[in-house]
Amino acid sequence: RTKLGTPLIKAIVEENTPFQFRTFACSVCHKKFNQKANLLVHFRVHTGERPFKCTICHKGFSHKGHMQRHKRIHTNERPFVCVVCHKRFNRKDHVLSHMKSHSKELPYPCQICYKRYQSNRDLEVHHRSHSGERPFVCSVCHKGFSHKGNFKVHFMSHNEMHPYQCNICKKKLTSKQNLMLHYLNHIHVKEYNCSVCNKSFNHKGNLKVHFRIHTGERPFQCPVCGKRFVRKGNMRKHERIHTKERPYKCHICNKTFYSSSNLSAHKRTHTKEKPFSCYQCGVKFSRKGDVVKHERIHTKERPYVCDVCNKAFYSSSNLSAHKRTHTKEKPFSCNHCGKKFAQNSHLKAHFLKHLQ
Repeated sequence: RTKLGTPLIKAIVEENTPFQFRTFACSVCHKKFNQKANLLVHFRVHTGERPFKCTICHKGFSHKGHMQRHKRIHTNERPFVCVVCHKRFNRKDHVLSHMKSHSKELPYPCQICYKRYQSNRDLEVHHRSHSGERPFVCSVCHKGFSHKGNFKVHFMSHNEMHPYQCNICKKKLTSKQNLMLHYLNHIHVKEYNCSVCNKSFNHKGNLKVHFRIHTGERPFQCPVCGKRFVRKGNMRKHERIHTKERPYKCHICNKTFYSSSNLSAHKRTHTKEKPFSCYQCGVKFSRKGDVVKHERIHTKERPYVCDVCNKAFYSSSNLSAHKRTHTKEKPFSCNHCGKKFAQNSHLKAHFLKHLQ
């Protein structure tokens, strides 16, 4: 048993070892992990900590993901969708088992997790999720990437190289290919339509990601807190909250950020730039996400639907807040008196009472 004063985490390599090759060892059983976040979750095996409680039967779990999977017994939720026939399942391993019946459509199986792919190239890229291989390494910050495309986008964030500019909206992009794809947004050539809401997309991949709004699928899960995400990139950004990694620095005030998008938005506080305009009323915003949400006021679009009562919302954050009325979850607690609240705004209003 580890003494309280013993460090829980130790790096196995020297400090000058490139980041992507570092491993972290458990100080109790010496099991090694590629990511610090995975080690933090593993340590609950030794402490017996089960911080995630089912709000219905109060059973405790060491992983938030395990608790969420358990709750589907009560709610009959089925978030995992077969990509071939769209049949729904309540567990990931069940949908993977089912997909074997579509072996002709997905002829390349992974021998580790049995997930199947349409091409051998897709399978090779997938294998890196098991091996931890990140062959594309940034020469500036030494961060490793499993996909060449992700590496290129990341590298541009250091050099601020955006040489290709749209002559319609003046947006700058990192490559000629991205510029050509961007022009499609202006000429409205959109070939892929959502079968639920009829929204159109330039790329099949964008439609696939969008469709998760309707299915509720969030396939990417943080290994520390269990929070789930629609996009893998959003999960990676979120993980930096736990690891404290802030690789993006403002060259004006030296403030650091978890993501390049947050850095870009921050820089506009110095330049006062608001490059995103509402197409209907012309009001300007510094963040693209803000103008997208604002435009839904005009279009009346409410793409986020509660799977319990079917109420629809403008944003995913509003849907998440609403869902707590069903689950009775109260994640925001006052650090002064311990009282818990379902909404952060309610906590802030409550906290002011302590200051009076």
